Parts: sequence; C-alpha cells; structure tokens
Amino acid sequence: MNKRGIDPTLKSEDWFGNNIAVMCPHCNKVYVVSDFLKEPGGKQGERECPDCKKSTGVVHDAKDKGGEAYVIWDSN
Repeated sequence: MNKRGIDPTLKSEDWFGNNIAVMCPHCNKVYVVSDFLKEPGGKQGERECPDCKKSTGVVHDAKDKGGEAYVIWDSN
C-alpha cells in the first residue's frame, strides 16, 4: 500500500478546512473528500476514487488544527 500526503501547493490538490481535493494516482481523476461526509458503507472522512476505485482519499480535521490528509493506493 502506498501513501502520499496532500500537497496544497500543487494545482491538482487542495486542502480547505475539513475538505480536500486530490488527484487519483491511477486515473488522474480529481475528487473531493470531506471529513464531514462518508460514502454509503464507508468511513467518515474517506472516499474512494469515484472513477476507478483504486485509491482512497483521507482527511481528518482541518489543516490548521493539526489534521491529516493523504491518499492511499495499491501499486497494481
């Protein structure tokens, strides 16, 4: 399993409050993840890539409150 922190300085990613925009490492789809929302059957603050389902964006709390945000994916 690979893991990379969100880099808001990139044009393809952002972290605002408890929300992130992240680019999927597999298909390059940009998708939004919120610490306040969850997919049906999923965990709060986590969302699979809606296109290929091969990565998961994770955000817990706001950046200015010591939160964490990252994307995880299998290398396959």
